[in-house]
Amino acid sequence: MVAGSAYAADGVITGQVRNAATKAPVADVVITVTSPALQGEQIVVTDAGGNFRVPQLAPGEGYTVRADKEQYKPFSRGGIKLTSGSTIRVNLELLPENIQAGEEIVVVGKPPVIDVGSSRVAVTIDSEFTRRVAVNPPAAKGGATRSFESLAAVAPGANADAYGVSVNGTSSPENGFIIDGVSANDPAFGILAVPLSAEFVKEVNVITAGYLPEYGRSIGGVMDVVTKSGSNEFHGSVFGAMTPGAFEGQRTLIPRAGNTINTNPTLGSVRDFGFEIGGPILKDKLWFFAGFSVALQRYRLERVLSSLNNTLEDRTMPDPMNPNGPQIPGQDGVVEVYPTIDPATGYQTASPLRGVNPQIYYADQQTTQYIGKLTWNINQDHNISVTVFGAPSTSGGNGTFGFDAQDGGVAVGNLVGPYNSLAGTVDQFNNSVVLKSSSAFANKKFLVDVTLGWVYNSIAQGAADGSNVNDINDPTKLAYMPGMTWRRTTGGAHPITDFEALPASAQAQCDPTGDGRFVSNFCPVASYRTGGPGLMNIATSNRYQGRVIATALLSALGQHVIKAGVDFEVLNYTNTKGYGGGVFFRESTSGNFVADFRRYGFLQSPDNPVNLDVFEATSTSTTVGGFIQDSWNILDRVTVNLGVRYDAQVVTGNDGNVGIALPNQWSPRIGAIWDPTREGRAKITANFARFYQAITLNMVDRSFPGELGLQKNRSLNAPNFNPPKNGVCNPLDPVQARGPECNSIDNLATATFEYDPNQKYLITGSDRVPVDPDLKPQSSDQIVVGGEYEIITDARIGGAYTRQWLNYAMEDMSRDEASTYFIGNPGYGIAKDFPKANRDYDSFMVYFQKAFSNQWLAQVNYTVSWNRGNLAGLFRPETGQLDPNINSDFDLVSILANRTGDLPGDRRHVIKVFGAKEFQLPANVTINVGLGYLGRSGTPLNVLGSHALYGDSEVFILPRGDGGRTPWVHSIDTNVTFGYRFSKDSALTVGVDIFNLFNFQQATGFDQRYTLADVLPIAEGSEANLHGKKGEAPTDTSKKLLYSDGRDFDPADVNPNWKNPTSYQTPRQIRINARVTF
Repeated sequence: MVAGSAYAADGVITGQVRNAATKAPVADVVITVTSPALQGEQIVVTDAGGNFRVPQLAPGEGYTVRADKEQYKPFSRGGIKLTSGSTIRVNLELLPENIQAGEEIVVVGKPPVIDVGSSRVAVTIDSEFTRRVAVNPPAAKGGATRSFESLAAVAPGANADAYGVSVNGTSSPENGFIIDGVSANDPAFGILAVPLSAEFVKEVNVITAGYLPEYGRSIGGVMDVVTKSGSNEFHGSVFGAMTPGAFEGQRTLIPRAGNTINTNPTLGSVRDFGFEIGGPILKDKLWFFAGFSVALQRYRLERVLSSLNNTLEDRTMPDPMNPNGPQIPGQDGVVEVYPTIDPATGYQTASPLRGVNPQIYYADQQTTQYIGKLTWNINQDHNISVTVFGAPSTSGGNGTFGFDAQDGGVAVGNLVGPYNSLAGTVDQFNNSVVLKSSSAFANKKFLVDVTLGWVYNSIAQGAADGSNVNDINDPTKLAYMPGMTWRRTTGGAHPITDFEALPASAQAQCDPTGDGRFVSNFCPVASYRTGGPGLMNIATSNRYQGRVIATALLSALGQHVIKAGVDFEVLNYTNTKGYGGGVFFRESTSGNFVADFRRYGFLQSPDNPVNLDVFEATSTSTTVGGFIQDSWNILDRVTVNLGVRYDAQVVTGNDGNVGIALPNQWSPRIGAIWDPTREGRAKITANFARFYQAITLNMVDRSFPGELGLQKNRSLNAPNFNPPKNGVCNPLDPVQARGPECNSIDNLATATFEYDPNQKYLITGSDRVPVDPDLKPQSSDQIVVGGEYEIITDARIGGAYTRQWLNYAMEDMSRDEASTYFIGNPGYGIAKDFPKANRDYDSFMVYFQKAFSNQWLAQVNYTVSWNRGNLAGLFRPETGQLDPNINSDFDLVSILANRTGDLPGDRRHVIKVFGAKEFQLPANVTINVGLGYLGRSGTPLNVLGSHALYGDSEVFILPRGDGGRTPWVHSIDTNVTFGYRFSKDSALTVGVDIFNLFNFQQATGFDQRYTLADVLPIAEGSEANLHGKKGEAPTDTSKKLLYSDGRDFDPADVNPNWKNPTSYQTPRQIRINARVTF
């Protein structure tokens, strides 16, 4: 996603000067604005109506507006706080020097806090908030680096999801991330690519709705970040924080029924330390700011092997009257197995395997962050700034596991396999350079703002030994070995003894009868990984972007602020990818075959393959856009914002030819603001906007050319298995895994496609994915109605209703079950026979916001919302698939049933309370106490099955959301910080952030997989049509579950973990903070 259009990071102070005696407007008053955030001062002169407008003001505190004119006494108003992109009204009244005694003059002193210039819904989060309230929890995405992204969760309508923060029912990759005017989105996947530490951020402006046409190319929210700058005085700090694992609360272990292997993760430690410094090189002319930090995180993974507890008893016998029918109570000298169930939990009990000690592993990551900034004030009308920042990281390798580059968590869950099969390395690098200039002319009635940016990103995701796609044919590297997933269900799961050697005592525990009959009952593994790595890749990208915005101030039946801007963005993305050994194997559920589940390649004639070990492609995107808007202020009471944005995007594939062209993206934005006070202390707003989503380059990389794939089957050769298999391919043997046994066409099983010229290969994908010639870009419309009122000093209450819906979605689809694909709009054009993509979101929110003043601050909000449709967004929450616009949602006709319902983002009730109070004690000592509460109602659950081609969790057996809901989740966080001030500008603070203070351990995720077998959906079915977890018969037989080949479903294939918790709340964690400021 490319959200880098024109952005309004600077603030505006506007107002009117009147004669305090007559209330008449005063013209030609010299208005001077000063602030520690400004280099020098900004000066304008009021017009004939006494109006003034001071633009291009950096966000900050301590702004003062001074008014001077002959025959009037000078007047100034201070204590003004300006946030990013806001317009604050400051009306002034001047006292004539010849005023007669006895006349009463009333001057309102405290400046307002309401942004009267726009109808947006936004929250501004600054360092006062982040240092006084416990935010950026260590276990959250970006928590180790204390990235700005998680701060967005403070805003009403925003909720954390797998890859960041969801806003107004959208998914996190649909957000726009902007740092100093330059997009920080990953060009391939749309998520945040630069997790800049909040330590280097002056403020984050979280805009959730109603933004103006300056912002474009994203459907979700916008996070507009302003980095810190220098000042006329040297200031800085040295900081550090540590979250020791020893202080972590007790975790609830995840019960996994029917599995011998369990992995218990615990926090090792999270540490970060660094410094920041800024000041003048030339006072009022040239400032600098620099910062550096290192963040380290470690998790401890304890792998435990257990046997499931069962009893062996002879309780049944064949029915003499029906020998082939069900058995009847009795004894026949043959024992059966009966699981031992814990009545309190309903789970089968287990006992640790004797003689097998727990195995301890670690997952490590190191992130380095840096920033440098120069700000040059040429004169009061012209300034230039240059910023360089980045956040490279590395994780995994040398016996440790890595962290997922996209969701930020440990890259593995349950360690169902050896280290070399499951582990990997992840190395990321990013660097951004931003050049900005601002110029003003004609008493600041004409402005020109220019931004140029270059962003470089790279990522290498390789095998545990650091080898990657370039090493696939090097026998000395792990990348040489194919990976393999074992998943047998027929006749019972694999016993762990098929893969791991156990001491005699543990072997006897798994095989109590000594003949192997019950080993799968006592020591089963539902799935297991062997061999080498899965998908590996090395990717690099460059983003070049620029924009120019011109602003003019005119008077015609009121005040007009007319803005026009043009911008461009050029992206390139090179991705080299491949599977370990060139292929990834998967066992059939029958246990008889080994499939080339993932292998790049194509057929040059029937059953004549060309295998591709490495697939490399370079994709490009060129986007040009522009906007024009008029902000028309009528009598300081009504402001009407009329604007339109235009974008056009063209993407090209590896062959240099155009893949998709999306011109004519017209985005109207209409807003109205009524200020009943005329003083900027209240507003009632309404806004309509259309948003378009830019194409991410992952889709281009995988579609132009398309991913050519081949699937085929070979009989399994595993003589040491229980029971043994005597086929041709043994993936456990490294020689066979790369030899003809597992790769030759002569060893392939023959397919059953009678009239297909290919009897051994199934083709997936196509050379170049066709595109609907009338393809429409993905877009969404939004209506917002709301209002705000300044209830007390520096505080406001507000509320808003938001409705947002999809117009068109862009997805890939297939009519021939993955043999070929095409890209279109589901429900329209060449895809009119597919269901229309829809997502409808409605919400009501109320909030109270108070900036820090008089030693306290607060943010309180409540949101009730509904989110329904058949498309969650740019990733699939059910599987975690992050392939924007080419997720599996509409891929196959066979998986389209039952997809409409309550979406994963349908969280009906959310309550957020944040507050802090500072206490001043004698001897320059302060104590800050902060408190946060988050209460969230549950989200929908589904009933899922596996698909023969696409695998796990791709079939909605029942309609979306029919699996119930997760429970409410509550969390209370607190901050206590002690401070000692050495001097006016120097202080020491030491504090603790306690997250999940009472260690609530509510379940937050549940296993939604009804079965791991390949099945068909039950159209409009219900849970009454399904067997129970313990084999109970369906109560409604009018519809029934079938395997993908049409056979009746066997209740033995019900997932024993169905409806079991898969995750719990992160336990209590304590972060210790220390800082010295100077």
